[in-house]
Amino acid sequence: MKPYLLILTYWLLSIQSFAQNVTTTEEQDEIKQVIADEAKFFYARNADKWASCYRQTAQTYWACIEEDGTLQREGWDNIAPFVMGYIKDNPKPIKCTFKRENYNFRKVNPTYIWVTFDQTRTTAGKKDFSKETRIMELIKGEWKIVNMTGFWMPNEKLAKADSPEKGKEKKIEPEKSKKGTSEGDKKKTVKEVKKAS
Repeated sequence: MKPYLLILTYWLLSIQSFAQNVTTTEEQDEIKQVIADEAKFFYARNADKWASCYRQTAQTYWACIEEDGTLQREGWDNIAPFVMGYIKDNPKPIKCTFKRENYNFRKVNPTYIWVTFDQTRTTAGKKDFSKETRIMELIKGEWKIVNMTGFWMPNEKLAKADSPEKGKEKKIEPEKSKKGTSEGDKKKTVKEVKKAS
């Protein structure tokens, strides 16, 4: 009888551990709203409202890997002057629309949630694609961004290549090598990939 009790205890603990890592629909909706607001306020050039979306500490991290370079700052004392200086130098609002999909939420603990998603930003008819990551912290009942990282992708196909499909797992096939191709020929720069798309 004791082995059954041990198995039952293990099973119950496993269920409890799994349940703690699951986010609620309410949490997901609140986090999606903060993510949308942060982008909306940035492009509206509303620096104060943009800043209100962040937890403003030395641990806050912000990075954008764009087509033409990488922007990165660590700690609110470095992030705020950098971004707010940009907004001050470029005060004209920019009209953008966003499509965010393939969200993946992972609750690290009751006050931290890690989120990844694919994003398409359309500005003046031009589409930009990115892989996005946010780490959110619950502060006094409100979700705040602790880490914002965006990775530019040269096209939509690449942006969604590794995104999980509902109910399906993607198989990763090894690349087939061509005879007579050197290692240098196999490597493509981002510009070459963009030209090919």
